[in-house]
Amino acid sequence: MRPSTLFWSASSLLLAGLVAADASDVLSLTDSDFSSSVDSENLMLVEFFAPWCGHCKALAPHYEEAATELKKKNIKLAKVDCVDQAELCQAHGVQGYPTLKVFRNGTPSDYSGPRKADGIISYMVKQSLPAVTQVNADSLDEFKTADKIIAVAFLPSATDAPAPEFSRAAEKHREDYLFGLSVDPEAAEAAGVTPPAIVLYRGFDDAETTYPYPAASVSSEDLSEWIAGLSIPLIDEVNADNYMVYAQSGKPLAYLFYTLIFSEA
Repeated sequence: MRPSTLFWSASSLLLAGLVAADASDVLSLTDSDFSSSVDSENLMLVEFFAPWCGHCKALAPHYEEAATELKKKNIKLAKVDCVDQAELCQAHGVQGYPTLKVFRNGTPSDYSGPRKADGIISYMVKQSLPAVTQVNADSLDEFKTADKIIAVAFLPSATDAPAPEFSRAAEKHREDYLFGLSVDPEAAEAAGVTPPAIVLYRGFDDAETTYPYPAASVSSEDLSEWIAGLSIPLIDEVNADNYMVYAQSGKPLAYLFYTLIFSEA
């Protein structure tokens, strides 16, 4: 192989590697394409950041991971560099970094979810769904594992009690949990319940728990309290994302503080 050919091949491989390294599923928006991008999407999460911001740097890998996963569900994540796009960030009321906003067809609302990848994914999936998702025998298995906490009401019909109360609880907690309703007898049979019944599916501790009282007479307040009581793992690592959940749970808590000691092999 001639030297020039070898040099060209090596350069091509290097360039390809750089392109791959820079590949990202997070869209970078500027003033010229911001409105057209967010207005055309039913749902989009946008991070307003500054390159020097330590919290932004900590968020970055989680944001990238969430973008890659949510891309599969056609939910886009974007970012705006507020150093280069100061006027755009000012126009959206950005006062600190990172600021995250959820856009629905161009209309913004504050993001109030976690800052870790799985939390961002969970939050945005909930945002993409109606407060109550219709579930049948074919979709039950997938739906009950779609998040860490899922409540499913199995009813004879969509208007039977406690459908109205179930919907009220779902509207109130749509950012916290997933809610499904099934009027499919085969789905109830697969769940091992007789309608009306409410089953809570969890990704921790006991995987399935049935509401222990007559489901037809449950109020939205009682349902919310029951779900909240089962929404916290018995043992978990406390971090910035879940600290307040435990602190506000009203349950007696025991904390174990420990230090990790790494030894060289």
